[in-house]
Amino acid sequence: MNEISDEGPILGSGWIPMMASVLLLVGLFVGYKVLRTDVRVGAAIMVGSAVPAAIVALRFIRVRRALGTATLEMKDDVVPLGWSGTVTYARPLRGATVRSIEARLQCEEHVEKGSGRSHREWRQVVVDQPLSPQTAPYLEQVRVQIPVKIPASGPPTFHTTDNEITWWLRLRLTMDGCPNTRSSFKILVMPAVVGQ
Repeated sequence: MNEISDEGPILGSGWIPMMASVLLLVGLFVGYKVLRTDVRVGAAIMVGSAVPAAIVALRFIRVRRALGTATLEMKDDVVPLGWSGTVTYARPLRGATVRSIEARLQCEEHVEKGSGRSHREWRQVVVDQPLSPQTAPYLEQVRVQIPVKIPASGPPTFHTTDNEITWWLRLRLTMDGCPNTRSSFKILVMPAVVGQ
């Protein structure tokens, strides 16, 4: 059985931690410069810039304590177009309770064109299907059975230097006891083999 590890950001968007880091660096630099002329103002700037980074760090520690690493269990490493079956999403829980789970099957196209100043890049979701996860009650973990049907007319997984097509199984968990979290799993989809 193939186990696909979680590739998604567990805190949601990566912009919040990145902005908190930039604010921390800028605040420390400005605070250090101001510290030479006015100690109180420089210290206040440095402490104020550290608050968002501390909040992000505390949320990350809280999530890592409450949740283990998620896995997606599939019988096959590679599935053909038109495949239908059930996959199992599993994640350990320690002190967190799942209120709701939203699951989607998405096919995403990523295109890059040109180089240097004429470089252009865009992403587009070309297939987006809501899925119906079926949860089973467990005390120490969440274990969800998800029926998946890959459309026969969809594009297969594809990768070249400037074009990539990727299939994703994305889950969003609404939680009690820790921040809401998301999981994303890549699924390798190949063209169906036609027997002769």
